Amino acid sequence: MGVLDEEASREWAYARIEARDTPAIEIIEIATAHDRNAALDALQAVTAHADWPAAGRWLLEDLLVQFQSGQRSALDTCRTAMRVAHATQLPEDVYYAFDGLEDELVLLANGIYGTVAGLEADLVDALKQHSATV
Repeated sequence: MGVLDEEASREWAYARIEARDTPAIEIIEIATAHDRNAALDALQAVTAHADWPAAGRWLLEDLLVQFQSGQRSALDTCRTAMRVAHATQLPEDVYYAFDGLEDELVLLANGIYGTVAGLEADLVDALKQHSATV
């Protein structure tokens, strides 16, 4: 599962279009894409000039919202955050922050270490620290 579903991607694109006098054609193509493959093709056209770390921080912010609203489990959030950190070229310490939390989840599941509330608070803190909310 991706960080944003197809409809959320369209909403994002339409918001960018409304915010600009002359939106980029690629954003228009994302907004009007008739399926996921067409939207991905439009995104592919602009990736060479992308600010990957900024995109990663925005995606981590979206993960934070999804986790806090109950749309994602702690395990799914940790694993997705690790993929985001790697794919968007965030510093290695970001990846390892979520990797460590995933390890803590395993220990928690086995009754060895921690509490659910403590781990969830740590996950929220990590997402806030490394997201665009900083």
